[in-house]
Amino acid sequence: MVDGNVQGKRSTIHLVPPIAVVVLLALVIGSVVEAGDAPYRAAGTAYPGLADVLGYVLLRVVAALAGATALGALVYAVCCTAVTARGRLDVDGYSGLRLAERAGVVWLLSALALIPVTAANIGGLTVSGLFRIGALGALIDASEKPKAWIVVAVLAGVVTLGARTVLSWNGTAVLAVVAAVAVLPPALVGNAGEGPNHDYGTGAMIVFQLAVSVLPGLLWCVADQLRRNGSHAHTADRRGATIALLCLAAAAASGLVLWLILLPWTDVLTTGYGLLALVVVVLGGGVALTMRRRGPRTALLFTCGAALSAVALGATVAMAVRPAPAFADRSFTAQEVFLGFDLLDRPNPLRLMTLWRFDIVLGTAALAAIVLYALGVLRLRRRGDAWSPWRAASWVGGCVALLIATSSGVGAYGSAMFSMHMLTHMALNMFVPVLLVLGAPVTLLLRAVAPAERGQVPGVREWVLSVLHSRPTAVLAHPATALTLFVISLYGLYFTPLFESLIRYHWGHVLMNVHFLIVGYLYYWGIIGIDPGPRRLPHLGRLGMLFAVMPFHAFFGVAVMSMNSVIGSRFYTNLQLPWRIDLLADQRVGGGIAWVSGEIPILLVVGALLTQWVAQDRRTAVRIDRKDEEYGDSDLVAYNAMLEQLARSRR
Repeated sequence: MVDGNVQGKRSTIHLVPPIAVVVLLALVIGSVVEAGDAPYRAAGTAYPGLADVLGYVLLRVVAALAGATALGALVYAVCCTAVTARGRLDVDGYSGLRLAERAGVVWLLSALALIPVTAANIGGLTVSGLFRIGALGALIDASEKPKAWIVVAVLAGVVTLGARTVLSWNGTAVLAVVAAVAVLPPALVGNAGEGPNHDYGTGAMIVFQLAVSVLPGLLWCVADQLRRNGSHAHTADRRGATIALLCLAAAAASGLVLWLILLPWTDVLTTGYGLLALVVVVLGGGVALTMRRRGPRTALLFTCGAALSAVALGATVAMAVRPAPAFADRSFTAQEVFLGFDLLDRPNPLRLMTLWRFDIVLGTAALAAIVLYALGVLRLRRRGDAWSPWRAASWVGGCVALLIATSSGVGAYGSAMFSMHMLTHMALNMFVPVLLVLGAPVTLLLRAVAPAERGQVPGVREWVLSVLHSRPTAVLAHPATALTLFVISLYGLYFTPLFESLIRYHWGHVLMNVHFLIVGYLYYWGIIGIDPGPRRLPHLGRLGMLFAVMPFHAFFGVAVMSMNSVIGSRFYTNLQLPWRIDLLADQRVGGGIAWVSGEIPILLVVGALLTQWVAQDRRTAVRIDRKDEEYGDSDLVAYNAMLEQLARSRR
C-alpha cells in the first residue's frame, strides 16, 4: 500500500509540468487572439499578422521562463545546499548548476532570436520583411527593446559559460548576481518605464521582476531534491519555502504599486490586461498557499508551486506586450515622458524638503537597512553584549542621508537639473559611504548571527565570510582598484556619451546612484573601514590614498565649470522645464558642487582615521605591556643577552 501511494504521488508529479504547459499556452494564445491588432493601432504601427505576433510572444515567454529557471537554480545552489571544506558546492548544488547551464543555453538562443523578432514587431513588419528591406540596424538604433535583448544575450552567455565551468560557492553567487541583472532589461523598457509615474513604476518593476523570476527555478530544484533525498532535504525545504514567501511578499507589494500606476480599477474586468492581472494574483495566491503549509512539505507541493509560478510569469509576459490601460487616450507632457512627473517651480529650500518622490529601490533599501541594523543591536543587548552608540548613530545617519538624497526634492530635481544631479552624486559618492562604513554593519552581523552547526548547510554568517575572503572582493577592495574606480566614475561618465544615454531613463538614474554608492563604499572601506576584509594599507598609506583623489576631484570640477558645451544637452533641452533655465550656468553650478564637495568629507575621514590610528597604537602598547608583565621585558632581555655574548667573544 505504501509503495502504491509513493508511485501515485510520483505519477501526479510527472503530470504537473505538462498540465502547466497546456494552461500557459492556452493563456498566451488566448491573450494574443483577444488583443488582435489593437496594441499596434494604439502604437501607430502596422499589424504584422497573428502568426508573427504569436511567435514573438511565445518566444518572449520561453526566454522569460529560461531566465527564471537559471536564476532560481543558482539561488537554490547558493542558499539551499551544503558546501565542502574547500568551498565547493555539494552534489545538490551541482545539480542546480547543471539546470542553470541547460536553461542558460535556451535563454541565450531565445534572446538572440528575439533581437530581430522584436525589431520587426516594433516596426510592424514580419521577420522576413525586416531582412528583405534591411531595416534591422535602423530599428535597433531607434528603440530600446531590441537593445535590451542584446544585453540579455550577453549576460545569458556569461551565465551559461560560468555554470559550465565554476564549482565554488563564490563563483555561483557571482553568477546569481549576473542572472538577476539579466532578467531585468526587457521588463524595464516596457509599460513600467513609460508615461506618468514611471519613476515609481521602474523601481517597482525591478523588485517585482526579480521576485517572480526566482520562484520557478528555485521551487523546481527543491522539489527535485525532495524526490531524490526525501526527508533528508529538510533544510532545502525550509529555506526554499522561506525564500519563496519573501519573494511573494516583495512581488505583492511592488505589484500593487504597478497596479495603481498601470491599471485603473474600472478596467480590471473590462480589459484583457486587467484579466491577466487577476490571473497573476490568483496564481501567486496559489503559490503562497503551497508554501505556507506547516511542517515538512512534499515534492508534489513544491512542483505545484513551481508550475503555478511559471504560469504566472508567462501571464506577466502576455501583459508586457500589451499597452497599459492607464495610458489609453491620454496625452503626456515632456516632463511626464522623461521624468514621470511634472516640476512646475524652481527649486528652493522649501521645495527640496517637501517634494518627495520615494525611490522604491534605494529608499526601501535605506529603511530596511535601519530596521535590520536595529534588530542586530537589540539581539546583542539582549545577550548582554555592548555595541557602540556612535557606530549605530553613524549607520542610521548614513541611511537617512541616502533616503534624503534619493527620495526628497534633491532626488526629484536631480533628475531634471545637472546641478542637483551633481549634488546627489556627491552625496552618494562622498558623504553617505563614510557614515555607512563607520557603522561597521558586517561586524555587527558577524556578532549577532550565530554560526551554522558543524556539518550543516551554511547560513548568512558563512555566506558573508565567504564573500569577504573571496578573490573578487580582494580585487575590488584593493586600494589601486578602489581608487581607479573612484576616479573613472567621474571622467568616464560625464566626459563620454554614457551620461546622455543613461539620464533619459529612470533605470539609468537608479544604476548611476547604485554605482556611486558602491564605489564610494569600497573606497572609504579601504581607508577607514572597521569591518574585516582583505589586507589594508598602513594608516599612513590610507592617508595618502585619501589625499590622492583630491586633485582629480578639483580638476574635474574646474573642467566642468570651464566647459562651453552642455553635458546631456539633448535631454535637458527636450525636458522643457516651465521656468527659464540657463543650462550652461546650471552646469557651472554643478561643477562648483563637485569641486567643493571633495573637501567636505575630508575632516570627518581624517578624524576617523587618526582616531583609529591612535586606538591601534594604544592597543599595541597595552599588548606589549601585558606581555612584558607576564614574560618580562623581552626586548631588554634580548639586548642584554647580545651584550653578554659580545663580552664573552671579546674575552
